[in-house]
Amino acid sequence: MRDSKGSAGVSRRSVLKLGGAGVAGAVFAPHVARAATGMADTLIFKCHGTGSGNIIATAVADALQKTTSSRVRISPAANGVALVLPLKLGGADYTFAANELFFASEAAFEFGTRDWGGPQDLRMVLAPPKALALASAKDANIFYPKDLKGKRVGYVKGSPSVNVKTDAYLAFAGLTRDDVEVVWLSNSSVGSKEGLINNQIDAVTYTTNSPAMKEVELSSRGLRWVEFPPDDKEGWARLQAIMPAITPRHDTNGEAMSKENPVDIMGWKYPQVACYDSRDADEVYAFIKALDESYDIYKNAHPDIGNLHISKAGHSPADVPFHEGAVRYLEEKGVWTDEDRAWQEKRLDRLAKAKAKWNAATEAFGPWLEEKKAAGYTGSDDEAWAEFWEAYRTS
Repeated sequence: MRDSKGSAGVSRRSVLKLGGAGVAGAVFAPHVARAATGMADTLIFKCHGTGSGNIIATAVADALQKTTSSRVRISPAANGVALVLPLKLGGADYTFAANELFFASEAAFEFGTRDWGGPQDLRMVLAPPKALALASAKDANIFYPKDLKGKRVGYVKGSPSVNVKTDAYLAFAGLTRDDVEVVWLSNSSVGSKEGLINNQIDAVTYTTNSPAMKEVELSSRGLRWVEFPPDDKEGWARLQAIMPAITPRHDTNGEAMSKENPVDIMGWKYPQVACYDSRDADEVYAFIKALDESYDIYKNAHPDIGNLHISKAGHSPADVPFHEGAVRYLEEKGVWTDEDRAWQEKRLDRLAKAKAKWNAATEAFGPWLEEKKAAGYTGSDDEAWAEFWEAYRTS
């Protein structure tokens, strides 16, 4: 429901506090007119400003405009907050996003401020699989996660998505940041590549198909992917307790790997096409149907775009539950399985528990803050909440 502030119950002041710099170009107006296809007359997609997510979103938009009467506008985002916030405020319809969806659904990190109002009711439309790995310099002799102990591991300033994944990789071997030498990088793409080549780090999370990793492979240090054995059930349980959407993946297609030299790495979902649960189920049904029926038009736009086919992208796990409109279409097409249904119920239960925890925390915060101030605390209430919620959320 939109109020007089022109948004979904969020003031302009909140927009600035939530990260307005990343959504400065958005127009927070509802899109209610319907095209003949059952989709909105005009659709706005959020996506990363560069990279495969941008290319895929653009190709999909072009295909939809050729096959439906909907107009589609691409709106690049500067960061994870900007990939989600416009959807919350009504200035965008769908996002092509990464793990910010999971963090928003958990009210974690940038999404844990009181302005956000708790775990977000985001829903998946399609979740295409993609390879994910932990790159290491070959001369560092890191073969498995246990070999990371005492090594220099790259983390990226201001990037919870990278850093939480890295924590999960360490957890696979029962390690934490205290067991490694944390090296803070200012940039994920450039910093990771240069850090490995220039002998500043020994390992860092990265995708397997990239010019950056090809440079590492050809450098004097060389490239090796750290392997996560799929039969190590306890290791995977520890990893997935932190990042539940990451799964085992046996891969042969990427730098420093081949059919003759396969690797056991990880899989995740990107770019995940998502919206809010409040989006009309019939409209989401029409949208995923249009994506499916126009697949032949956009399927060659990028090496990864084939994974957007519903046979691959219409399955769990994903960062958030699937939208009911998407599930209805996937069921009709025979894609949605009993395993997906079981996962959906479990994921919805986790979201409900996260909301309950937020509500309990908001009630407990006042008395906690009073005691803190009585003990001499002079900081802001927002800073106090950030400290309180992070401890409460992870307890």
